[in-house]
Amino acid sequence: MDGESSNASSRGSAALRPLIDLTTRPTPLNYLREAWRRREFAIVVPAQDLRAQNMDTTLGQFWHLMNPALLVGVYFLIFGVVIDTSRGVDNFLGFLIVGIVLFHLTQRVVQEAAVSITQNLGLIRSIQFPRILLPSATVNGQTAAFIPAIVLALIAVLATGERPTLRWLVLPIVLIAQFAFNLGSALVSARIGAAVPDLRHILPHLFRLLFYASGVIFSVEAFVHSPGWRRAFALNPIYDLITCARWSLLGHPVDGWVLAGTVAWCVLMPILGFFAFFRSEQRLGA
Repeated sequence: MDGESSNASSRGSAALRPLIDLTTRPTPLNYLREAWRRREFAIVVPAQDLRAQNMDTTLGQFWHLMNPALLVGVYFLIFGVVIDTSRGVDNFLGFLIVGIVLFHLTQRVVQEAAVSITQNLGLIRSIQFPRILLPSATVNGQTAAFIPAIVLALIAVLATGERPTLRWLVLPIVLIAQFAFNLGSALVSARIGAAVPDLRHILPHLFRLLFYASGVIFSVEAFVHSPGWRRAFALNPIYDLITCARWSLLGHPVDGWVLAGTVAWCVLMPILGFFAFFRSEQRLGA
């Protein structure tokens, strides 16, 4: 009898639980609260994926260091030795390292976020959860994968003869700003990629163009003399972030337009990205 009473009581309690209307969009604040409550998903899943990457190769996780190192070596050989775009740059190798590492971090985040919805349609259709966690997991995973590259970049900059100064303390702030910008960009990329699957084929070409528009392999100050064009470069958030990082580590000049662009992009992009994603969240994967 006690067991039957307990079961009846449990059924009664379950019957009293309010139903959740899945067709009603939550407020942005409640949506963020729910995403924060389930934040472990955006941490644990990319950590597992990171461990699984390159497990079938001889060097394994060492490729997280080898890939950026090989990229730097190739670009240094082509643009530092063969073509010689190092004009106006004292430490061109350090200059190149900082630019390549930061640029490819943003590139990987945006490209992976573009398929974060389409590659998880089964999960989306079987479990109710804030879908913003999918592109957020991409940002966390790609950032974690690039931590060894950032450490390697610091070591390489020291090896080129640079010595730590008080400016180096600004680098974590620049990396936080880049993380904020990457998060907003990932949300926009995930939103567009869910509606336009072909985006994943377009992005590599867009980033190839952006690579040359971000001053990764040449000094804008040395090659671009028009103040108007320099201000146009400052509209590029990746150029702004790379320039600030180079100022921090190498002492390269940075002007007010670049600083203003960095602050504006790292503040506005997460906000714009969130609302662009949130407005269509219930339709993603449907």
